[in-house]
Amino acid sequence: MSFTGEQPMKPELRSKNLLSITQSKGKMYEYNVPEEHHIPITHDPARLFTLSIGLIGDFAAQLNTEEADPENNQELHDNLAFSARFFDSYFQAKLDPETNPYLWILGSASYYLSSLPGSSLLLAKHLEHRQFDIEGGGLEQLLLWILLGEYDQVQPGRNSPYEPLIKEMAGRYQQYYSNGTGDGELIQSIKKLRTAVYSTGTPRQLLFADIIGAITRQKLQNSTWFCLPRYSDLTVDQWRNTLSKPSFSIKELWPAQHLLGQHGVFRGKSAIVQMPTSAGKTKATEIIIRSAFISERTSLAVIVAPFRALCHEIRESLINGFRSETVFINELSDVLQTDYSVERFLDRKQILVVTPEKLNYILRHTPAIGEQIGLIIYDEGHQFDNGTRGITYELLLTSLKEKLSENVQSILVSAVISNGERVGQWLNGENSENVTGSSLLPTYRSLAFASWTERLGRLYFVNLHDIDAQEFFVPRLIEQYQLRRNKRERVDRIFPKKSDGKEIALYLGLKVVRNGSVAIFCGTKNTVSGMCEKIVDVFSRQLPMTIPFDYSNRTETNKLVFLHEANLGPQSTATLSAKLGIFAHHNNIPHGLRLAIEYALKEGMVNFVICTSTLAQGVNLPIRYLIITSTYQGEEQIRVRDFQNLMGRTGRAKFHTEGSIIFSDPEVFDNHTRMRERWRWRKVKTLLNPSLSEPCNSTLFSIFDPFTSVDKNNVIEMSPLELVEKYVAGMDKVKEYIVSIASEHSQIGFTLEVLEKQVSWKLNIVSKIESYLMSHCDNEHPDLGEIAAEELAKKTLAYSLADEDQKNQIILLFNLLSHNINQKIPDSNKRIVFGKTLYGLVDSLRIASWVDTNIDAMVACRRDEELLNILWPILFENIHSNLIRKCNAPDVLKQIAFEWIQGKPFFELFEIIQESGAQVNAGTQLRDYKIENIIDICENGLAYDGMLVLGAVSDFLELNPSIDTDNLLNNLQSLQKRLKYGLASPTSLVLYEMGFSDRIVSSALSPIFENLEPEHNVIIREFRARQEQIFEILDHYPSFFSEVYRNLIG
Repeated sequence: MSFTGEQPMKPELRSKNLLSITQSKGKMYEYNVPEEHHIPITHDPARLFTLSIGLIGDFAAQLNTEEADPENNQELHDNLAFSARFFDSYFQAKLDPETNPYLWILGSASYYLSSLPGSSLLLAKHLEHRQFDIEGGGLEQLLLWILLGEYDQVQPGRNSPYEPLIKEMAGRYQQYYSNGTGDGELIQSIKKLRTAVYSTGTPRQLLFADIIGAITRQKLQNSTWFCLPRYSDLTVDQWRNTLSKPSFSIKELWPAQHLLGQHGVFRGKSAIVQMPTSAGKTKATEIIIRSAFISERTSLAVIVAPFRALCHEIRESLINGFRSETVFINELSDVLQTDYSVERFLDRKQILVVTPEKLNYILRHTPAIGEQIGLIIYDEGHQFDNGTRGITYELLLTSLKEKLSENVQSILVSAVISNGERVGQWLNGENSENVTGSSLLPTYRSLAFASWTERLGRLYFVNLHDIDAQEFFVPRLIEQYQLRRNKRERVDRIFPKKSDGKEIALYLGLKVVRNGSVAIFCGTKNTVSGMCEKIVDVFSRQLPMTIPFDYSNRTETNKLVFLHEANLGPQSTATLSAKLGIFAHHNNIPHGLRLAIEYALKEGMVNFVICTSTLAQGVNLPIRYLIITSTYQGEEQIRVRDFQNLMGRTGRAKFHTEGSIIFSDPEVFDNHTRMRERWRWRKVKTLLNPSLSEPCNSTLFSIFDPFTSVDKNNVIEMSPLELVEKYVAGMDKVKEYIVSIASEHSQIGFTLEVLEKQVSWKLNIVSKIESYLMSHCDNEHPDLGEIAAEELAKKTLAYSLADEDQKNQIILLFNLLSHNINQKIPDSNKRIVFGKTLYGLVDSLRIASWVDTNIDAMVACRRDEELLNILWPILFENIHSNLIRKCNAPDVLKQIAFEWIQGKPFFELFEIIQESGAQVNAGTQLRDYKIENIIDICENGLAYDGMLVLGAVSDFLELNPSIDTDNLLNNLQSLQKRLKYGLASPTSLVLYEMGFSDRIVSSALSPIFENLEPEHNVIIREFRARQEQIFEILDHYPSFFSEVYRNLIG
């Protein structure tokens, strides 16, 4: 070993090969390959101990040098990753049957010094409550105590020859981490300890002393006491109250958080932040908010997240972070009504967590709130080119740029995008910081491909950064089982089939679920359902493998099954697979069930999920194995940035030291050298290369895209504004235009149906632009002139990314639409009211006209059900789901809507539609509805589109000032919430919005409060008074809801 100023050690090719052998052996145990099938080890991996210990010794000795060479430090740091991987792999390979604590502690130290603190803590916790003596003279206990970071625990060092020095050092640690003082004394105590050990200690004790010194110096550099004052331009005294609180859990900064500090984000600079999942963004967000509050730059911070589940997770993490502090954290409901007051946002520290649509609504109805916002964080901000919500998100940010103070700090957190700097300049101006930490992975990632060219299949592990470089393989892993045949079946059934990547994915998931959580990614919701059906079927045929239920928390799994049955019925596919411990996760799983599944996964109570890209929508889950069945998302190839985001869900820091990505289709690997079949391999290579991430574009550009044929092999170019000009002339002209194209080009695949779909998409974007334009009409600027329209066009992301020709087209588009708005709505007051809704011109005119015709009938209604009956025609006309619009018996959908707001569970709604015989038109066929379709109709159609309609109807009441509409407005808002959540009573609605976000659970709790006012404060008071009764009810349901309850009562 060197440990000195001699030439430092470093891993050569032979050592790296030996590491691969060690990793292969570990993987054979990990994947439960019988020992008789293990590849013989011809070289003893223990030969790497000298090198691995030497590497950590060299780096530790260098860090303890007063004048360390930064360049040499970086090389030693990079080499140290080898030590960390070796120690970890050696444990996994079971090459040390007694799992020597010496190796665990060196592994933990190696991970910490190689900037992987989460993995370091995970290894240290293996030794936390163990008694061991590894002849370290008590230094090993001190090192473990430091690595665990629990400095309020009992000090180490008893019965050590260095006891006084160890106790002194531990005391200095406790002093520094409690009040931020004594760092100099701590450094001196390190020196004293090292001097003593160098004088009398053994080589092992000498190594420990150096490692303790190095880690202590590193910890001081990472400490929030040291970093936050420097990164935020605030004094230690200003931070002292926060850093001294026991509830403030951020003791050290991780690499990604350092990067944010170095870019000035903690001192108020606006930025585009691109970071991998689990790199510490949640805690970084807390620091950003605290810096803004402590510096008094603002008392109102807003976090915008595109998905309800993500909003909820952000709120819960902030509640935990700011527990027992006078900071109000509100996750506003995404119902589009004024269920808030301006006064709530003034004169107190507050954090709002909202969806883009809700924030849009707030700023259009109460623009004064925008003046109070001093910090705004956009999570998952790369969604600008993701469907119709993308244009809503883009135009929201465009509006905010002018409605917020110029001193506001704006942070956009995104997946890796190739044009982050340009997006930052558009959003924040020339001084925007572009923080890119895509290489700061919080854990290691392994990459494997299924291969099945012999009787038993295997996994090939390759280099994540060069997949053509194979590292090792796990042999004899995949085998086929003969399944029981059902009655009248003559053909043998086997599982898995060699040619079926989905069945192989299920098989691999079942093999590894005993080691940690498994997520199988599918391209569509139908594939998820099909795989759940398959796994239920093969276990019913006596598949001789252990069900994931046996590796799960059985009590929690049974509670999840109970909630599945209550929502979906006992015979639904999702319920039957849940009984096996396998859970479906996609947009058509009821919202409350998804939350409960995510919580159970996060807490390690369940371990197996089959999902779509909903897994990548921001929610942090500790997935150890991500098994890929498809590189498609719906009908489209998944984008590189979305795939990188999906991969980021594996290997969550503090849960695992490694995350594994496995491609289950053998055709990808087994054909990767065949010229005609290499296309799959090339696709995968592209997806795995973050430098090929797509730019963040604007959905607005798709207005100018050509029409494409059914097979997408032919296109019809059109002048950029041709369709919009037809639209301005009237919808009849649009229909004539579509028919003429279809008749002229039908022979090359331009059917009426495919053209209508594309035109509908383009006009939907037009509608969003119209809404954006009308939202800028106010009492000071009631007219949309060409100058105003041009200025609004120039503020969009699309304009900032466009070439000169595209810029001119965008300006012409905005001028054309604004002129049309002025012509079609000559009344400026009506334009102002229209601008409060999220609708465009055509929809606004249609709904406003309907309100004028039906306002008396609505005023006469006394019950929500009467009001829904009156409103149904306009609701039906404006819900854009094909499941509703293409129903061959639409009357049954009205019945579904009525039963939905009564709180009927989904399986009963499904029974209604089954009994009616209703079907949905799918091209030339009629198809039966599935229960997933009913969830889609209710949670997306009625709950979202229906909510928008009622929001617009409420706004348009202003246009009838001669009629007393106060009661009607209250009734509309009541019905709007019932339509949003599918609940019957005001109390159940309040409970749902308080966090009991499942219709079954909120309905089960509501009878307790039936004689009380359905108000938040009243219910909280009653919650605290009836804890035993509440817990008794919640004990039937998944743990997520009990956790919500605990957070509410403090």
